This record gives sequence, structure tokens and C-alpha cells, in this order.
Amino acid sequence: MAITPLDLRKTRFNTKMRGYDPREVDELLALASEELAARLGDVERLEMELRGHRDRLHQAEERQRELQEALLRAQKVAEEIVANARREAELLVKEAELTGDRVVAQALEQATRIEARIGELRTARRELQIKLKHTLEVFERMLESEIEEERSTATLHTLPRGRRP
Repeated sequence: MAITPLDLRKTRFNTKMRGYDPREVDELLALASEELAARLGDVERLEMELRGHRDRLHQAEERQRELQEALLRAQKVAEEIVANARREAELLVKEAELTGDRVVAQALEQATRIEARIGELRTARRELQIKLKHTLEVFERMLESEIEEERSTATLHTLPRGRRP
């Protein structure tokens, strides 16, 4: 059972012979009552402070929990961003490799076509050279034939010196 300051003030003792001085007992009870009231006031004030500290502690713990959750979400988002960036980079590299392979294949194909065309042109040039050589040989023979024919058919007619028509 808790004793309150009011209980102390209301407390009365029976009087007996050779007992304590009632006035001193009353003064002591009043003093004890005041001291108890002050201590109870301190306890109540400390309990209120404790409640306030507990509330602030609870709020701080809640903020800490929220911050930890926010940090975890931010970390997950950052990891997802990095993973997405890696995947995108890998896709870009693969795409670049495919494009490079395609360009190289096209260049090789074009080089093959050009080399084939060069070969065709060389063959055509050789054929033209041979035809020209044969044509020149034919014209040379014709020319030699005409020269020979002119030599054999040509007669030299000389007119005497004194007669001139």
C-alpha cells in the first residue's frame, strides 16, 4: 500500500502516558509529508521526462528504420541500374560485333567482286592485246604484200632527155 503525503498529514497517533510530544510528531509528519510530496513531484516530473525521452527514442528508432529501408531501396535501385547498364553495354557490344562482322563480310564480298572484276578486265585486256597484235600482223602482211606487189608490177618508164611533150 502506497502512502501519500495526505495520508501522512491525516495520520493521528493515540496518546499515552509518557508518549511522544504530539506537536513534534505533527511537525515531523508535516515535514515528512512535504518531503514525500516533493519526492513524488520529482518522480512524476522524471516519469514525464522519461516518457518524453522514450517518445523521442521511439521516433528516432522509427526514423532510423525508415532510413535503413530507404538505404536498402536505394542500394537495390543502384544495383538494378548497374545491372541494367551492364546488360545494355553487353547488348551494345554484341550489336557492334555483329555490325562489325556484317561490315567485314560485306567488305570481303565487295573485295572478292572487285578482284573478280579486275581478273575479268585483265583477261579482256589480254584478249584485246592479242586481237590488236593479230590485227597489226594482218596489216603488216597486207602492207608487205602491197609493197611486194608494187615492186613486182612497177615498171620504171623513163623518157628520153630531149623530148618533152
